[in-house]
Amino acid sequence: MTAGYFLGIDGGGTNCRARVRDADGRLIGEATGGPSNIATDPVEAIANIARVSEAALLKGGLPASRLAQCSACFGLAGANMAGASEGVLSHNWPFKKLRLEHDGIIACVGAHAGEDGAIASIGTGAVYVVSIGGKLQTFGGWGFMLSDQGSGADLGREALRRSLYARDGLIEPSPFTDAVWARFDGSVEKLQHYVDGAKPRDYGALAPLLFEHAEQDDPIARFIIERGQTGVTLALDHIVKLGVVRICLLGSIGRAYGPYLPERFAPYLTAPRHDPLDGAILLAGGRAAPMAEARP
Repeated sequence: MTAGYFLGIDGGGTNCRARVRDADGRLIGEATGGPSNIATDPVEAIANIARVSEAALLKGGLPASRLAQCSACFGLAGANMAGASEGVLSHNWPFKKLRLEHDGIIACVGAHAGEDGAIASIGTGAVYVVSIGGKLQTFGGWGFMLSDQGSGADLGREALRRSLYARDGLIEPSPFTDAVWARFDGSVEKLQHYVDGAKPRDYGALAPLLFEHAEQDDPIARFIIERGQTGVTLALDHIVKLGVVRICLLGSIGRAYGPYLPERFAPYLTAPRHDPLDGAILLAGGRAAPMAEARP
């Protein structure tokens, strides 16, 4: 009998990750590639998913032809947007089975090993998922033009706005706004050219600089983060009212928010049991890593 494999894909606006495990949960291989937000660029997303799927098998010394023996689950940014999933599901994938969820679902399943709990997954975008009694509810994740307050993209856009305020003399400049302008050589024309073709990940690229200056008590950087934190707090308060007792802050931005959140959330915050990739593997019907191997 031919052995089966389980493929998990965690695809976001910045990168795409793949992991393959065998039927006993042993790791075969992992790979990382480019962006895979199917709402903003489905063609790019499908190409990157295909590449990292093959690469994960190759890392384990297996040929790409073994994809035909894989049960796969994709957790993709944008999968909850109207019409976004159709192109992915209609693509001629080689897998034995395919399940498609948005990236917040696989993150929640992984973080709580399929049990009750919630996540605040905040990276380029932001989505909140609650699992109670086996039922999953999702909040946010509608893209930074409509929601995702406090996400990397939202913070980056506000950083550019505040930097323009400082340039126009509406507010006092700070080391942070100076650092932002340095990226554009002090040129409004270069900034305008940048935003003309900017995607969410391009705005999100400013988030590390923002948190770096906030740690140095830059007033504008702290204002932007505190503004973003209000949207995060709104969602967390709602989650607590639903009766959740375990909440994981996930994503580079989600983890960075820890020191900025009100103390009332401290009793609820906990470390994830597994990562989103193992959440995808669980949803594909496979086994996650033993708890000793689980990674945040």
